[in-house]
Amino acid sequence: MKALIISSLLIFSSIAIGQKELSLQQVVDRVLTQNFGIQISKIDAEIAKNSNNPGNAGYLPTLNIEATQDLTLNTARQEFLSGDITEATNAKNTAFSAGAVLNWTFFDGFKMFITDKKLDELERYSELNLRAAMEMKIYEAVVNYYTLLSLQEMEEVYTGAIELSKMRKDYTQNRFNSGAANRIQLMQAELDLTADSAAYIANQQAQAQIKADLIKILQLPVNEEIRVKGDLNVNEETPNWDEIAKQFSEQNTSIMQAKSNIAVTELTTKEAKSRFYPQLSFYAAYNFGSSVNEVGFLASNRSYGPSVGITASWSILNHLSRATELRNSRLNEERAQLTLKNDSISALADLNNYYQVLQFSKEKLLFEQRNISQTQSIIEISQKALNAGSITPLELREIQYSAIQAEGRLLQSQIEYQTARLNIALLSGDFQRLF
Repeated sequence: MKALIISSLLIFSSIAIGQKELSLQQVVDRVLTQNFGIQISKIDAEIAKNSNNPGNAGYLPTLNIEATQDLTLNTARQEFLSGDITEATNAKNTAFSAGAVLNWTFFDGFKMFITDKKLDELERYSELNLRAAMEMKIYEAVVNYYTLLSLQEMEEVYTGAIELSKMRKDYTQNRFNSGAANRIQLMQAELDLTADSAAYIANQQAQAQIKADLIKILQLPVNEEIRVKGDLNVNEETPNWDEIAKQFSEQNTSIMQAKSNIAVTELTTKEAKSRFYPQLSFYAAYNFGSSVNEVGFLASNRSYGPSVGITASWSILNHLSRATELRNSRLNEERAQLTLKNDSISALADLNNYYQVLQFSKEKLLFEQRNISQTQSIIEISQKALNAGSITPLELREIQYSAIQAEGRLLQSQIEYQTARLNIALLSGDFQRLF
């Protein structure tokens, strides 16, 4: 049993050699630069930026150039009223034409101005999507960072527990050899040592799972061995609720997205209304044409010159498609408004809940910090008392178990506080301030 425990610890110790240590800032920086989801969102934002130009808005004219070269072979027999007859076999007729046409719609029911504003809003919406993607990926990475950090600290607790249990087992073994302890006491000490070793291995398994999640978010090689460095200590004052609520209404990303979506739907409705107006277009063209005929009335023909004009068009009835588009646009406006209200209420309720969690976890954290300092002193005293024979091995085990529980509660309180802090920053729109 002893050999099994030592070999297990040696295996995990060898794995730890050469591991890459990451600080909190390194985790955040790598997410921003390497995460594929964020890179995709950046591309979407760049596409929206490129699409926001005067041409897509409809301000600019179109210019088309066309050229055609024709070759025709005709077999013809022409009989005129005068009685003359003209016949030709495989007579070749050639024609060439070229032209340039400039077309500019200078009035389209004000649609170009509306579309221009819509493109601005779509670019802003894509930037908010990028911000949301960055915040969420950073949030996931940081939560995993703090969780892994707590498991690493708990690993030290389990390592200390194994050392203490081994000391207790050796102590009991010596007493058993001298006849001062019975076999049941020795077996109990061995079972407790095994239990502590199993808890250590379970901790390693939990670390492996969190590392796998963190590696996936950071886009690291799947076989990369990592550890994190830092601390879970709390060094800041609890924020004021009124300030948090104000930031929430002004800076929450999902609320800003919902408001931007409302603006887009309103502009889409205005675009639909513009289709009921007539359109006025200006065109200018230059055409050149030349033909040579071996049969027909004209042996050759050439024409060229410019032309200009104004075109007016008004679609009076278009299968009611414009009316349907307008009704659907208004429904989308209503849906966007309802989405904003629903998201605001839900997010504000979550924010209030996390604020309560933050306060309670801060109180628990202060209590556990005071408690843990006493526990560490008790452990040191208990070890000396066991060697002196003042307490029994079973009493030492009870003290040891209480110490492990106290360490676990402290780390859990720290995780609860840090997670609540992250959630509040995420919902209040003040997430970037933390890093």
